[in-house]
Amino acid sequence: MAELFVAGPVAGALEAAATAVGRLDAALADTPLRPAWAVWSGLDAACRHAGADGHKVDPYRLAAHLHGLPLRTDPAAPPIDRGREITGLNHAVGLRGWLAAPDAGQAALRDAALDSLRASGRDRPALVAAALGMLEWLAGQGSRPAIRAAVPLYLRERGTTIHLLAAVTGGDALRAGAADPDGFTVRFLEAVLREAADGRDLLLTMEREWREARNRVDRRAGGRSNSRLPAAVDLLAASPLLSVSALADALGCSVEGASRMLDALVGLEVAAEVTGRAGRGARRLYGLKRLLPIRAETTAARRRARGGPRGRPRRVLTPPFAELATDPAEVAVRPDADPVEPARLAPVSFDFDALDRLVAAADERTRGVRRLLDRIARGEKPFPPGDGADGPAPDEP
Repeated sequence: MAELFVAGPVAGALEAAATAVGRLDAALADTPLRPAWAVWSGLDAACRHAGADGHKVDPYRLAAHLHGLPLRTDPAAPPIDRGREITGLNHAVGLRGWLAAPDAGQAALRDAALDSLRASGRDRPALVAAALGMLEWLAGQGSRPAIRAAVPLYLRERGTTIHLLAAVTGGDALRAGAADPDGFTVRFLEAVLREAADGRDLLLTMEREWREARNRVDRRAGGRSNSRLPAAVDLLAASPLLSVSALADALGCSVEGASRMLDALVGLEVAAEVTGRAGRGARRLYGLKRLLPIRAETTAARRRARGGPRGRPRRVLTPPFAELATDPAEVAVRPDADPVEPARLAPVSFDFDALDRLVAAADERTRGVRRLLDRIARGEKPFPPGDGADGPAPDEP
């Protein structure tokens, strides 16, 4: 029982980290937004891990890169800077694969890291055991991505969490040197605290956006029980980036009807077409307005609306994120005040099997990008004849 004792600084950090992890895990227990949260928090985690490895990656650019969208670049930037950014994006894709879609080799190495955590966890609190296990694994020159991917599995296995919190890895502790076990443990616990708090903030932001979108659509529907717009909002909130055909499949309607619903939601300023329309037949992806900055990272140009004035459109310069601006009075809170959690919305019924397919497709897209990068690194053709697995997604009308 002596092993249960922890030093004073470690005990304080352990209490704060365990509380933050528990609050995040409880918040995820009864929300249908958990699949979408898992995707976007996983992208944020991949960017943080890439930063710890020396690569600066923007989550919106990573999302656009994973979906095969052309990225906007600064023409004045030297080629070495552009090459450095592509290297960072590809590194983040690989890290995302460890968390969401590991191959056989990665899975085997992750399981070995998990065994190392189990060996360090006898008669110790789970979070402390995870910190010491990570330190021992790294001392043996173990893989950093493998141990970061193993930590969420270990916490769930020990019963610390109910859900698999892929964003909670303590990976930020790897930014500093591990001078001594207690110092590293405190840094690990502080990193877990930040990751769990950021994950909960992301979930609250998604729920707040969902509530505002539902309220706006409910006012537009005027109480009509046969309107499918609330169900479309639910699916947009609970999924990764959504295409027209995916919405039609989930709601059991025609592609044309799904396209009209998405256009209506864009007109209500509830949803945004994050890809930019390049013309008929181009793949169009939609999300709630929180994801609008993705469009600013791509080079796709928006199509001129029918009936508009001819000629070159007038150039209007707007600051970044201007489309997401809100009233400062709405976001002003007291310092150190906990956000007030709104009551949970009851989702409109739709096909959750279709939602599972959307999440699986997002993971498969990660695998496809990694296979493409591996072929390029070996000097092979990016798309071998007869291999359509990694090619672009089917066109949308």
